[in-house]
Amino acid sequence: MKKRILILLSDPQSINYEIVKKSLFFFNTKLNNEYIFIGCKKDFLKSVKSKKNNLNFINIKKNKCVKKYLYRCFKKSFFLLKNKKADGIINLPLNKKLLPKKYLGFTEYIAAKFNKKNEETMLLYNNKFSVCPNTTHIPIKLVHKKITQKLIIKNILNINNFYKNIIKLKRPNLTILGLNPHSGIDMPGMTEEKKIIIPAVQKLKLKKIFINGPISADTAFNKIKKNKINCVIGNYHDQVLPAFKQICGFEAINITLGLPFLRISPDHGPAEDIIGKNIANPASFLFALNFFEKYFKSI
Repeated sequence: MKKRILILLSDPQSINYEIVKKSLFFFNTKLNNEYIFIGCKKDFLKSVKSKKNNLNFINIKKNKCVKKYLYRCFKKSFFLLKNKKADGIINLPLNKKLLPKKYLGFTEYIAAKFNKKNEETMLLYNNKFSVCPNTTHIPIKLVHKKITQKLIIKNILNINNFYKNIIKLKRPNLTILGLNPHSGIDMPGMTEEKKIIIPAVQKLKLKKIFINGPISADTAFNKIKKNKINCVIGNYHDQVLPAFKQICGFEAINITLGLPFLRISPDHGPAEDIIGKNIANPASFLFALNFFEKYFKSI
């Protein structure tokens, strides 16, 4: 029996309809899974100027209040996932302002809705390597307060399990970065590396996790290919994401680990500035679809 994957059309004030339109050919191929769109079908078909009725759709009527419309879309999606009527989800990008204020992003929002708060891990994935920020969308001045041994160990265990159980890699090769320049090697006193990161790495090694570091962030991405590193774990959002996006471009996806199902989103935002210009790149959405096709049947 085919797995059922939800595709949450999400923010209508975005490039989402355009990237789906450019990917419709995918749904005319022989597929391992069943894909079900959630959103306003009339609005979608009108926007993409298509009369295609062969797409599986759960129609959610759109009204003037985008927040209320999205809430109904989220509620329906989460109901299906909680009741085992769906097996995974791709949520297309949305403006974070449309989420309840207490959530930093959709990663945290979906984790809370499934009683997995603080158990989630953000992974930016490419076939060659991936990255994980130990902290996500918080001010840089708060990072050193949020980095703990418990947080590091949780994220690395989630990443190791992902590579072993989904990618089917027997021995994932993981590397963690230091927080300070040159991993604080020249700094006197008790640094975050000495107090938090090194002890966390030592505990992970006792669990037979193949983890190196902390290493200096300034040369880390030069060593990925040579050292066959599968994932680089950084300590804050922009310590790892800019280099990752520069190297991988749109050939990448955002995966939330630590949930009872796979949640994936394209590795870009809603891009309101290019709506209607027909220049949106659908590669990341297609990458998400192909990831499910390749790996989900074996989960």
